Amino acid sequence: MSKDRQQWDPKTSSHRFWILAVSLIITSGTAISPALPAMQRAFSNYPSTLVNMVATIQQIPAFIILLFSSQLAAKFGIKKVVGLGMLLMGVAGIAPVLLSNLWLVLLARIIFGVGIGMTNSLAITLVNLYYEGDDQAQMLGERSAFEPIGVCVINLLAGVLLNISWQVSFLSYAFILVVLAGFYKVVPEYHFSKQAKKENAEKPKLSWPIIWSSVFCGTITIGMAIVNVLTPSVVVQNHMGDGTTAAFIITAYTLASMFMGFLFGRAFKALKRYVLLAGLLCMVVGTLLMNYASNVWVLTLAVAIIGFSYPLAGTYIFDTIDNRIPKSADGLANSILLIGCNIGTAFAPAVVSFLGVFSPLKGSNPGIGMYGLLIFVMAVLILLAMLKPKGHQKGGSKNSGQQHQAA
Repeated sequence: MSKDRQQWDPKTSSHRFWILAVSLIITSGTAISPALPAMQRAFSNYPSTLVNMVATIQQIPAFIILLFSSQLAAKFGIKKVVGLGMLLMGVAGIAPVLLSNLWLVLLARIIFGVGIGMTNSLAITLVNLYYEGDDQAQMLGERSAFEPIGVCVINLLAGVLLNISWQVSFLSYAFILVVLAGFYKVVPEYHFSKQAKKENAEKPKLSWPIIWSSVFCGTITIGMAIVNVLTPSVVVQNHMGDGTTAAFIITAYTLASMFMGFLFGRAFKALKRYVLLAGLLCMVVGTLLMNYASNVWVLTLAVAIIGFSYPLAGTYIFDTIDNRIPKSADGLANSILLIGCNIGTAFAPAVVSFLGVFSPLKGSNPGIGMYGLLIFVMAVLILLAMLKPKGHQKGGSKNSGQQHQAA
């Protein structure tokens, strides 16, 4: 046993932090969005939709690589795969500082997405490997809080550096290399047992609970992407400020997400499965408010309310999915759910644009409002399903210390 392994204790605050630290950077792809208005001016000969893809295109390679991340971790070691993923993200994230061609910037973002794919689901796997029961639920909630903290740091750095130039703003991704250094120094390699490798070798089956949960996560993630990607354009179009203003507004969203992520354990104990509906309600209220936002304060309040949504609804789905599937399918489930999240983020601008065509709402952002109405319909359907009489439920799960109920 190595010296690092002998000194390793996942229960200590320091080691818990560095397991969670991986989640600081896995949703940082959209954190560069404050630079989009400046990039649209710099690349005025290109369609604005193409320029906006700088903040979302990384999700496409991410959900492809996600399919193989568990197998790579089992073969080469989870620490090596996560470390390589973060290295790719850091280097490719900074690369646009030296690039003035939009196609090369997009290529760098695609490489950035490969790094996300290698890291994303394994951030959850790290928690599942070391924790269980109430401790696992708390760590998953804290993990979801760490995501917006990382986005907040990079977002603010990008907003400040944007005062120099849009290219310099990409230096904000140097933060990823700092996280990589700490993670690689503290966390030892995890050695999978023979039994775990045997279970991993058994081909898990895709089931309806996994598919439904993935669609749900993708749908909710669209709301998150609306804030991160579209807030800068809302600010500029409504003459509320510039990219730096947008960066500070988005910070309100990330702080709200962080706050609710840390409170997820308590919220779950208080609301049980209805925590899912609480998250959906926050999304409905926030997006409808954002649709009619006419000043900085209303927009800030709207994105903050949206920030409560995913830490409640999304974390609930990730925390309870293993009660509805065989244990051997846990890795597959995490990957498929995250693929749904990545697809939702990648196509959020197109979805909102499409919904705007059919939206019956007025306001400056009818597509965002229409999305909120669809989430309201989803919430009503889920509530009706929850109120239906339940049949006999199977007992027992790896979270046996906690009575999770699937929605």
